[in-house]
Amino acid sequence: MNFQEFENIVKNENSAKKFLLQFCWKNHQRFCPKCRSRKLYALRGGKRRCSRCSYTFHDFSQRFINNGNLCAQQWLRLIKLFELEVPTGRMAEQLGVTYNTAYKAVTTLRMAILTHSLDARLIIRSIEGLDFSKSGKFHMDMSTRSGTRMPVFGIVERGPHVFADLIPELDGDSIIHFKMNFHLKTASLGKIIYTDRFKQYAALLVGGSHLSALYNIRHNDKGLFIDSSKGFWSFSKDWFRRLKGISPRNFPLYIKELEFRYNHRNDDIFPILAEYLCAMVPDFED
Repeated sequence: MNFQEFENIVKNENSAKKFLLQFCWKNHQRFCPKCRSRKLYALRGGKRRCSRCSYTFHDFSQRFINNGNLCAQQWLRLIKLFELEVPTGRMAEQLGVTYNTAYKAVTTLRMAILTHSLDARLIIRSIEGLDFSKSGKFHMDMSTRSGTRMPVFGIVERGPHVFADLIPELDGDSIIHFKMNFHLKTASLGKIIYTDRFKQYAALLVGGSHLSALYNIRHNDKGLFIDSSKGFWSFSKDWFRRLKGISPRNFPLYIKELEFRYNHRNDDIFPILAEYLCAMVPDFED
């Protein structure tokens, strides 16, 4: 989306909300987010109540966009800044909000991207302190200390697409074990440790700051299979170098964001991100 189109969309709150609503309700047909009934009646303040289950809701209820205190214009500006890979601190300045507000909004957008990936359910169940509820909300408890078990992702390239698969049976210690006992080559890129080819994967990726310090092992092997790749790895190198810190909780969000950016590298991702943000929060409790 060029900037002229973008400016037309965000020129006022009504135009911004109208743009977002097209991703929420097909043909403008509202239904109850809880029971899917279309028998509704209007209330004050733009809310509606379901005549079947009595659930009261507004246009963004139970959607990712409802997780945060941003207006429609701010959400669209945040999407544009996210598209341009502006750091969160600068986003906060540009939007005139606190860093925590911007961070929560960016995390919400990354979570929306994650839930559209093929292994979303598996990943979400592995993130400590993350709670998805049937009310259409998710909550990441930042006061919960994230465990030391860093998830491992395997990289598979198929034509123009890449798949970063969570490998639940592996962790950072597994990488060290394979290196020390089976001579698996490893190298580092910023805060990331990556490996040579492993089974069907071009490489394994793990956040490695603590691994290097804990085991006092150098990850500087040469000639790794993925280093010769002109696809995903070439696309990813600068992005990985910019990561200043990686926690087990946030690592999957970053990896899935990068998977998304690579697979849509030739697309206009602004409307895709808007669609993801307006999607219903899935129920992962079962």
